Amino acid sequence: MIKLNNISSILKKTFLAGVILTSAAYAGSDRYHDFARVTYSEPIYEYVYENVPNQVCEEVRYKVRDNYDNRYYSSGYDDSLGVDTLIGTAAGAVLGSQVGKGNGRVAAQIVGGLLGAKVAHEIRNNYKPNSYNNRNYRYETKTECYDRPQRVERKMLTGYKNYFFYNGNKHFKITNRPIKRVKINHTISF
Repeated sequence: MIKLNNISSILKKTFLAGVILTSAAYAGSDRYHDFARVTYSEPIYEYVYENVPNQVCEEVRYKVRDNYDNRYYSSGYDDSLGVDTLIGTAAGAVLGSQVGKGNGRVAAQIVGGLLGAKVAHEIRNNYKPNSYNNRNYRYETKTECYDRPQRVERKMLTGYKNYFFYNGNKHFKITNRPIKRVKINHTISF
């Protein structure tokens, strides 16, 4: 019997050592999980602002130079002999004949004719009639388009708040999509 007592005591000690080692492995905690049913899921939105290209077209009115006769209204100096020069010469000679007597009258006519021709010539080269200024411009309407970025607010779905009750308290868990139940992990420490 002594041998049986020794064997049983050895077995008891081995069993007790196994229990101690096993409990040391799980020392101080125990885990389990439970499930709670989701009562409703609420989408979570985030607002994002972005610039979107937007083409804008407008009717624009322009003042455009009209086509005109370049031969008559040229910007260069006209050195031709015209009717106006001949009329100026005659008018100058008539006015010059009213001045002086004898040979002085002839000299006054010559000088008056030359001055009349010069004045008529200068008037032709420097004078632009007012009707020309009114006629040389017209208005054209053109459509002009340009890009004007437009700031657009966009509503983005970022996730879901899943509400549930557990132990009489309302909780929520955020997920990427709606779920029907939530896994709840418990840890018991002692």
